[in-house]
Amino acid sequence: MKTRKAKEQIVKELKEKFEKASLVILTNFDGMTVAESNKLRRSLKEVGAEYKVVKNTLMRYAYPGTPVEQIKDAFTGPTGIVFAFDDIVAAAKALKEFFEEKDSKLKFKAAVVEGKVADVEMIKQLASLPGREELLGQLAFTLKYPVNAVAWSLDNLFQKLVTVLENVKAEKESA
Repeated sequence: MKTRKAKEQIVKELKEKFEKASLVILTNFDGMTVAESNKLRRSLKEVGAEYKVVKNTLMRYAYPGTPVEQIKDAFTGPTGIVFAFDDIVAAAKALKEFFEEKDSKLKFKAAVVEGKVADVEMIKQLASLPGREELLGQLAFTLKYPVNAVAWSLDNLFQKLVTVLENVKAEKESA
């Protein structure tokens, strides 16, 4: 049994996570094995997200004043929480894969994305977006393209100039 001080520390940490997380998803993990739970934790950790299971009574002390308060009615039964702080798309993708596994017992309860309540369809749409790395690659290409276009145009211009000068030289030599 945890001491009052330990419980207060858990509530404080949860409140901080509820305030900082860009994505908070509540799940029902009823019937999951320890191996499945560990697999879920690993897949989320790989993308910078976190999965926690805490008693609902402690969560009820942590959510007041945070965006998670909007989904307080979902804190019933066995509840696991997914926290994503940076790359919410990657976390949504990892969770979606887990939801869609053949024998997955993990169930969606509720979610808050960037301070707004979201349903399972919104999480699936979020998971279908390009990830952070892909978006950064697209941005790099977009920033690089104009520079490449100017370089190509200048190179093409110089080639045309050389061709014109060679034609002028050939005309003067033949005259």
